Amino acid sequence: MMHGRKYFMPWMLIALCFAPACNAHEHPEEIKIASSIDVPITAATANLLQQAYQRLGVNMKTLNTPSRRALMMANKGLLDGDLFRIGQVVLNYPNLIRVDYPLLHGELRAVVRPGSGHLFSHPSARPKTAAVRLGVIIAEQTAKAMGIDPIQTNSYEQARTLLESGRVDIALVSDIEGFGPLALKSWEELEILPSPVATFRLYHYLNERHEALAKALPDILGAIEKEGIRSAILSRFRQQQRKWNKENIQPMLQGQFQSKMTRSH
Repeated sequence: MMHGRKYFMPWMLIALCFAPACNAHEHPEEIKIASSIDVPITAATANLLQQAYQRLGVNMKTLNTPSRRALMMANKGLLDGDLFRIGQVVLNYPNLIRVDYPLLHGELRAVVRPGSGHLFSHPSARPKTAAVRLGVIIAEQTAKAMGIDPIQTNSYEQARTLLESGRVDIALVSDIEGFGPLALKSWEELEILPSPVATFRLYHYLNERHEALAKALPDILGAIEKEGIRSAILSRFRQQQRKWNKENIQPMLQGQFQSKMTRSH
């Protein structure tokens, strides 16, 4: 009997040592992702990622929070990740891991008052100003690279109002896969310069503790695109954008995490 115990105890210790290593690669049952689900493209992307996570047995919920705070919370591990950002985000948020599959492709378009496009081919005595939506990092970076002072706005409608009233010279507006304010009638009277001022790709980000998920998602997202599901999701939300309002969101999304956070910037 003692002889049996002599060999039993070492094997038990080995089993206990190896058990956590196996469990460390299991995916969580639920994750919470930061995003502002207030425009069709973010709602569409949330729906797409929810389907990808479902294939891994993970329930993805979204936390509606301001853009800058979303990045901070994901980087600090207060949330599990951020819905999508440009590829350079990892340079400033080292605790985030980029899921190496481009979710979306976009262009940054310059919009001016009718007949004002020539302003950007002539020198000016005063600094030019550009309305950019708060949290759209590519717009802020591009404005500065063009030598234009960025003026942050809380929405694209506010940017349009500033442009129409002459308080800014230009609005820098994202067009992502055919989504964006330029599809709305309220922008039709303004002039869109013919060439995009920047192009970009958007990626999903996870906190570093979810490295296993970050490695598993690219194959899942690739399969979803190959099966035509990605195209169908984007098409469905794209059809809704002209009559979009916050009441559209809940019926089109499942499992959204409701936050009581104050939307202050």
